[in-house]
Amino acid sequence: MSVTAVSTPNIALIKYWGNRNNDLRLPMADSLSITLNQPTVQIIVDRAERFTARTFEPDGTERTLTEKERARLEKHFTLTKTYLDVLGLAKAFPGSVSLEIRSKIPRAIGIASSAAIFSCLAKAYAGLVGENRSFTMQEKSVIGRLGSGSAARSLAGGFVALHAGTGNDIDSAAAEQIADENHWNLFDVIIIPSAEEKKVGSTEGHTLAHTSPLFSKRIDTIPRRQQECIDAILKKDFEKLQHVTEEDALDMHNVMQTQTPPLKYLSNETYRMMEEVEELRDTEHLEVLYTMDAGPTVHLICTEAALPKIRAYAKEQKGCTLFEAGVGNGSHLLD
Repeated sequence: MSVTAVSTPNIALIKYWGNRNNDLRLPMADSLSITLNQPTVQIIVDRAERFTARTFEPDGTERTLTEKERARLEKHFTLTKTYLDVLGLAKAFPGSVSLEIRSKIPRAIGIASSAAIFSCLAKAYAGLVGENRSFTMQEKSVIGRLGSGSAARSLAGGFVALHAGTGNDIDSAAAEQIADENHWNLFDVIIIPSAEEKKVGSTEGHTLAHTSPLFSKRIDTIPRRQQECIDAILKKDFEKLQHVTEEDALDMHNVMQTQTPPLKYLSNETYRMMEEVEELRDTEHLEVLYTMDAGPTVHLICTEAALPKIRAYAKEQKGCTLFEAGVGNGSHLLD
């Protein structure tokens, strides 16, 4: 029996950076994101005698996985079995699987491709066991988190928080939906200034976050920001959302840039667009905010009223790749 799942990235408003347990991807602090409705990842999982994985690029051509990528997928499968054993479901899970991954997301440029892939795998793995037991969203989010911390948040639609929890139990950090996909009609206009894959991925960066002298202050500040962000979402207060989201994004990149070795993900083009969006926001009185994950890609989150002008601004950016997304409904299985 094979299972096919589909998932999408999320864009973090309160960023996830730094772990207390790197092996289990247990975060040091809470985070919060919007689940997007595109671009998508589709994965077919089938029972198999040995673990295999094939992956296909956005244009449909097959790409050979690196040893590092294959090892990460296989480790996630093993950790999933460990977690299912905790739930008393290990016998219902296959001894091995074959994966066919078809992604429409450019890799490693700040569009959370790993979050989409591992949330998709979590949904599919839960689907394989589904005849024996239904899973809660929190349980599926744990499975996703074991492959990519931010993947926990793409299992649900709308606005989703990842609660860091405490301790080192495998299920001590899980996600919770704050508001569903119909709560607030926001858009993410994504401007990719460079398709060059980043040299240091998020996984490696997380392990070094604690080397920044700014890291402990960031962790202390997250509870306040997280609550402000939740309040802004529930009240649909865009101005408040803008302030806390931009504050947190710039703070995370300050931590990255002061790590050892430093991670400088933002490019000159990124900074230029940030300044231009601030000016556009002031002169046109638009409800738009910017944020950046671990890459130079700029996410312009805006209301429907601001969308036409933000879309036009994005199209003016020469040499950039563009995506546009709305609020999505999270990972799901295909019949």
